[in-house]
Amino acid sequence: MGDPHVIKKRGKQEEEDFKILFRDYFASMCVFANRYLEDGEMARDVVHDVFCRLWENPSELVGVANVKNYLYTSVKNRCLDVLRRENIHHRYVEWEQENEKEREEFFEIETLREDVYRLLDQAIQLLPERTREILLLKLQGLKNQEIADQLHISVNSVNTLKANAYKVLRDQLHDQYFLSLLFFLKKVCF
Repeated sequence: MGDPHVIKKRGKQEEEDFKILFRDYFASMCVFANRYLEDGEMARDVVHDVFCRLWENPSELVGVANVKNYLYTSVKNRCLDVLRRENIHHRYVEWEQENEKEREEFFEIETLREDVYRLLDQAIQLLPERTREILLLKLQGLKNQEIADQLHISVNSVNTLKANAYKVLRDQLHDQYFLSLLFFLKKVCF
């Protein structure tokens, strides 16, 4: 004997069969879904979605021997999908909240860094050619001896020109910017 809730044909009878199926199972499936989701409205939405899918595709029930089991399995699977999605969303929101301050600090630091590099570059471009070469090589990470070897000058000349460059930069950029520059130059040069 087959399940009395099987929707057998399209048309007016199908609509009547569907109403009976909905009437007999909707409330109990909502309670069932709520056990998974712990949210009555979301549980009703899940059950409603399952019924809508069946209404749109009644062929899903073709060959189903036990409609009750099919409905509960469909609701359970849909609940698990919702929980997975909610879990991913919840973890993402937590990550966003945890990292928001870090992103803001990163943005501020990077903006300051770019401003400092722009100001530094503008000031370096105003230096005499040899002094500018030494400072640019230093910013590339070369040691004083390597700079001296590359430019065919003494290490003392490198030190003197570098010191002069720092003095000129300090005067051009004023003390407020020079402190920021020293911070970045120490990371790059020393």
